[in-house]
Amino acid sequence: MASLSLATRALWSLKAVKAPMTGATTLTSQRLIHTTRLAFDEAKSEDTAASDEAAAESEAAPVSQKLPHRRRNFNKWLESEGTRFATPSFSGPNFVGDVPFPMNPLFKPTPPISNFAKEEIYKLHRADSTKWTPRQLGTKYNISIKRVEAILRLKHLEQEMVAEGFVAQESFTKGMEQLMGVKAERSAAITEPLTDILPQVGSPKFEAVDEDQHFTAEDAAKVLKRRPLAEIKARLLEEERQKPFKLVDSVKGLAKPEQLPTIPISRNTAEANPRFKFAIVDTSAKATLIREKDGTLLQVQKS
Repeated sequence: MASLSLATRALWSLKAVKAPMTGATTLTSQRLIHTTRLAFDEAKSEDTAASDEAAAESEAAPVSQKLPHRRRNFNKWLESEGTRFATPSFSGPNFVGDVPFPMNPLFKPTPPISNFAKEEIYKLHRADSTKWTPRQLGTKYNISIKRVEAILRLKHLEQEMVAEGFVAQESFTKGMEQLMGVKAERSAAITEPLTDILPQVGSPKFEAVDEDQHFTAEDAAKVLKRRPLAEIKARLLEEERQKPFKLVDSVKGLAKPEQLPTIPISRNTAEANPRFKFAIVDTSAKATLIREKDGTLLQVQKS
């Protein structure tokens, strides 16, 4: 419009007009807008020149200025701190900062137990399960009894799966240990309690005690109306003696559940799954359906 206004000419004309009743003469003015074809051509050429100039300026601008603000900041980070992630180190963790979660710097997890240490724990227990009980292994490796039992179960299950033809992903385990900073020998500074004794705690209780009064753990247990910690530990040891940990009973020594009678309903090869079979419980009809690996759908008969 700016170019058009420059090429547009305004013409003014004055005209004398006589009034029909009085005969008085009055002057009237009239404004005419005159635009030639040349004016339109000039405006079009000026607009085209302006658009060509803007396109040339945009092409001359660097590509980085065309990107969004966050993308430009990301590219700057890649050129500075992010360069070390282009070729990550496999000798330890590759955290963005000093901790795995920069927004939660107080969370500093300890590295997991190495596969080498897990193999040692499993071999010691298999060699002499009476001597190397979960408690003794937990004391040796500074880990809890529950963790030792979990390691023994999983290692025993791994051995059985390998014997059945499964291939253990040892290279994957080794790579993950390198990235997580796992060491073959666990640091002695990393310790776990053997057992977690967490009683149910209610409202706080206060007891005024004189400075020279003899107040033992047994006295504190009486005030809190609880059993002493030494008694609780002794009870746990007695339970371990009466029910020792048995590795065979933990994995495959358990009796298999009784197979319920079923009725075949249909078979759909599209629903086949070579790895798993599924049990579907219809709560409205109170019926149980089983989808076998080959796609067969079975209905469990009610006893």
